[in-house]
Amino acid sequence: MAKRKRPAPRRQFIVVARTGSGPWPHPVEVGVHPAGADSLMSFSLGPHIVNAGGIVPLGNVLDESRTGLNPMFAEEFDAAGLHWLVPLLVRLHAGEEVAEEIRAAYRALHGKRPETMF
Repeated sequence: MAKRKRPAPRRQFIVVARTGSGPWPHPVEVGVHPAGADSLMSFSLGPHIVNAGGIVPLGNVLDESRTGLNPMFAEEFDAAGLHWLVPLLVRLHAGEEVAEEIRAAYRALHGKRPETMF
């Protein structure tokens, strides 16, 4: 009898960027699943019909010292205007509870609460 696989846990992501259409790398969609050092970030790049993306551990998005952005992600953060998020990601990775601060900062910038996705 074949073993049944357990479904992957549903993770809630705060959508911190969703840009309009335009040249590469637009549109960009970025989400954060806040879970301290185990936090994840989701990236979707390019037109939805042919987009590329995935889920990346937050530690990989930060630089080696975990005090700033890994330069490999600079293009996405530039395209999505997300440099405001970096200090919050540093604190999140250090174990601080900053999910509400992320939502508040997004609201201050965009005039509405961020969407969530699973």
